[in-house]
Amino acid sequence: MRILVGGISHESNSFNPIITGINDFVVFRGEEVLTKGLLPYYSSTGIIDTLRGWGWEVVPALVARAVPNGLVQHELYQSLKAEFLHYLDEALTEAPIDGICLGLHGSLKVENLGAAEGDLLAAIRERLPDVPLTVALDMHATVTDEMIRYCDGIVGYKTAPHIDCYETGVHAAKLLRSAFDSGKKLCIGRVSIPMLIAGEKSESAEEPMKSLLAACVEAEKRDGILAASILLGFPWADCEDNGVSIVTVSDGCQKLADETAKELARKFWSERHNFRFRAEHYDSVSSILKAIEAVTINKEQPVFISDSGDNPTAGATGDATELFEAMLSFSDKIQSLPTPLLYSGFFDAPAVDACMRAGEGKTLDITIGGNLDKINGKQIPCTVKVLRLVKDYGTYRSNLALVEYKNMHIVLTGKHIGFGDENLLPALGVNPLDYCIVTVKLGYLEACFQDIAARAIMATSKGCSNELLETLDYPKTRKPIYPLNKNMEWSC
Repeated sequence: MRILVGGISHESNSFNPIITGINDFVVFRGEEVLTKGLLPYYSSTGIIDTLRGWGWEVVPALVARAVPNGLVQHELYQSLKAEFLHYLDEALTEAPIDGICLGLHGSLKVENLGAAEGDLLAAIRERLPDVPLTVALDMHATVTDEMIRYCDGIVGYKTAPHIDCYETGVHAAKLLRSAFDSGKKLCIGRVSIPMLIAGEKSESAEEPMKSLLAACVEAEKRDGILAASILLGFPWADCEDNGVSIVTVSDGCQKLADETAKELARKFWSERHNFRFRAEHYDSVSSILKAIEAVTINKEQPVFISDSGDNPTAGATGDATELFEAMLSFSDKIQSLPTPLLYSGFFDAPAVDACMRAGEGKTLDITIGGNLDKINGKQIPCTVKVLRLVKDYGTYRSNLALVEYKNMHIVLTGKHIGFGDENLLPALGVNPLDYCIVTVKLGYLEACFQDIAARAIMATSKGCSNELLETLDYPKTRKPIYPLNKNMEWSC
């Protein structure tokens, strides 16, 4: 069997003014997909390893990924799509392609185009209209009619934070094999639920998601059901298709796929009032005061504060300053903390460039934040000392700076990257256990922080990933939709 693999993946936040460009992406082309692109947190890696394990020939096209951000530049998307199709066309000149298995996200949005997965799939189907095609999706995929039309099988992550990306790729490959082994056409069942859910209300280890995902796993044990997925949509993208989708795949029985999807959808809707923040949470000012109290009175350390409204891994800019400004209003209290406060961090390329020019140990005047998010961010003048510099960090080769400002140590990044990376702080020589308060631009804490936090507080701060969805404007999203319309009725 010759199987085409690849994908273009991005979670696009329409509230973020950044247009995501080529410098924000990491791209693996052709044979690079099979060498440099085999990273364990890619679903495409699970796909490739599984296909190789069966002795099937893997035909690599292109894998392109970026940290969640604003809409993707139209010209860039068209260029990446053209490259993908080029590798497909080249492969077809050598021998037929028997099947397709892709690792996508499901919430890729492109300026002047909108939802892009359907566009990519349509272009692939023009060349290969009849071969089986399965995809692995992120749990926060926004399912469109085109995705259902052009795919034979769909399966999504079942964990948030997402720790089963590889396993989902394995599942997608097994769906593809089922299409060959049974000789039956796979059938997709789909129910769209008019509901938006903030990411921090849907952790897979907490109820009701824990039980709802367990119901999907149980459904997959039934004869004929090959996959059952809850795809939550992406709440920070205003688009007409946004909302929750239940997607099932059966081995040749459309009725079974449809009935199973409806059953799971009814269970999901019945739990709509039970989705809530499980973490301790307050507005920005109260979060700071609670953290200071925890340190100074309860002697807890480290206390983590999530700057959830400006979470780059949810597509926010990473330079909103609402929480930072609130901290500065309590400078006296922060100055008296037993250790500096660690803030990780801000995406601020001009500030990082200035620190790089100055060098470690130097003191200089910079501004922090407010370059991109002009609604929730201001350029805050700061006289800082450069403590540590790192060049070309990580997959996206970002320059980093650790600076001291008053009784704070602040991480600055030269590129739009996430702050949940367990290697980011060690690269700067920072151990969060040495700090009494650690502020991170995240929603729910990643495992590396959950494991060491004496206490975790989520600030419902303002930014492009504002967790209070009811405060945001969704002119394109179909209404009524819960919770924007709290008293609405719905059934399937």
